[in-house]
Amino acid sequence: MSFHHSSNNPREKVSILIVDDRSDKLLAYEVMLADLNQNIVCVRSGKEALRRLLKEDFAAILLDVNMPGMDGFETAALIRQRQRCETTPIIFVSAINDTVNHISRGYSLGAVDYILTPVVPDILRAKIAVFVDLFKKTEQIKRQAEERESLIREQAVAEHARVEAERASEAKDRFLAMLSHELRTPLTPVLASVSMLEREQDVPEMMHESLQLIRRNVELEARLIDDLLDLTRISQGKVQLSFEIVDAHTLLRNALEICQSEIEQKKLELRTELGATEVHLQADPARLQQIFWNLIKNAVKFTPRGGKLGIRTSNNGGGEFRLEVEDSGCGIDDEVLPRIFHAFEQAGRSQLGGLGLGLAISKALVEAHHGSINAESQGRDQGAKFSAMFPTCQTNTLPQSTDAPPSTLKRKSVRLLLVEDHEDTNRSLTRMLQRRGYEVHPACDVRSALDIAMSKQFDVLVSDIGLPDGNGLDLLKALRAKREVFGIALSGYGMEDDIRRSGEAGFSHHLVKPVDINKLDSIIQGAPFPVATAPVV
Repeated sequence: MSFHHSSNNPREKVSILIVDDRSDKLLAYEVMLADLNQNIVCVRSGKEALRRLLKEDFAAILLDVNMPGMDGFETAALIRQRQRCETTPIIFVSAINDTVNHISRGYSLGAVDYILTPVVPDILRAKIAVFVDLFKKTEQIKRQAEERESLIREQAVAEHARVEAERASEAKDRFLAMLSHELRTPLTPVLASVSMLEREQDVPEMMHESLQLIRRNVELEARLIDDLLDLTRISQGKVQLSFEIVDAHTLLRNALEICQSEIEQKKLELRTELGATEVHLQADPARLQQIFWNLIKNAVKFTPRGGKLGIRTSNNGGGEFRLEVEDSGCGIDDEVLPRIFHAFEQAGRSQLGGLGLGLAISKALVEAHHGSINAESQGRDQGAKFSAMFPTCQTNTLPQSTDAPPSTLKRKSVRLLLVEDHEDTNRSLTRMLQRRGYEVHPACDVRSALDIAMSKQFDVLVSDIGLPDGNGLDLLKALRAKREVFGIALSGYGMEDDIRRSGEAGFSHHLVKPVDINKLDSIIQGAPFPVATAPVV
């Protein structure tokens, strides 16, 4: 009868060590165990066996008891002293049938079996096959345990990396929020003062153009600050747009005017062909001008002194407004062109400065306006052309926004508690709101605001969030504990979490600095509380 060994994976061979001083017996054992299809290792002494055990692991050891020099028992004792061999199965083979002495001594040395000669081949194969299977299953369990441990370690490392990445992201968001706050705050008094001067009747006409230029650039500066935060908003799909009917040519001319000084400084040959006749778009005016400015600025930046710059508009048959900005600059390599709208991509021109965010933000904003944008270039030093397409609309789709309300309307006479710790901002907003007919009670911190609230009547709280002795959120809660208050938050912080916290505290609106005085005025006039009306100032 022939015994055939089976295992989970027959292709994986394991080693079996046979120790006997006689060559003929070693050969006989090899023949007996050949059907197991394993790696048979034969040695002729205990010393040689010990040397082989230093090199590899064995599924079982077949050990002759009677050997010259070091016998099987001595060899087994030394094997058991080796840490990696403490559990290796040892089967003793002996011609001496001394059950009491030999067998008991063998088992005391950790033997798993004791075979008397002559050895029956099928019995030997069956015994060895059991230990081969056991060895393979043990190794498999060890591998699975190691894989589990490795997986656990990898998961722990990944979790640690995730936590660290979240911490880094939170730290970045806090830094950007703080930076934007510090940069935005000084712009508010500038914008408020310009708005006030624009409403003065005796300001010369030529000054109006300068004031409009100042306004546009302050608003643009605020938008550039927002670029620090836009990438995060875009990646999270949180870009907020305020749509109205706009004239694309007007916004394009504004953007071009902002870039005019740099165009003149580089002595670029500018050619404009504003051929579009359908120019009204439903868009966020600040964001659309940001797109135009980004494309023009990009062309100016990558065009050398004395180069050419072309700006063209047109309409196609599908009701679209098309803007093309073409330059004779450094061009875009073929391998860079597919990723030119990726964030931080600078087309190998990082020495020209910038973060490489303008085109990425522009693409996201164009698509948010249901438009499309693409780039073309014949390669290095062959210039580039960017084309942006937007759907047009009828001029009566939405009402046109105006800076000042019609004189025929009656305005609410409202009492305001204005809390702002930035002195210039406090002073300019107070003056501006007073000129619009409001009774303004200014305060610079939480304590002074609470003191005013104890002695003065007011309808609306307009408060900064960050104050020297607390914050506007706690101030509103303290005021609303006594009576209902309509709250408008002013802040240089404009992240989604900041707006959410304002709403949770009870503020009806959250305005990000620099504050648009017209928007603030509109919110106050729309506040839901009964107040008297007064003529327009």
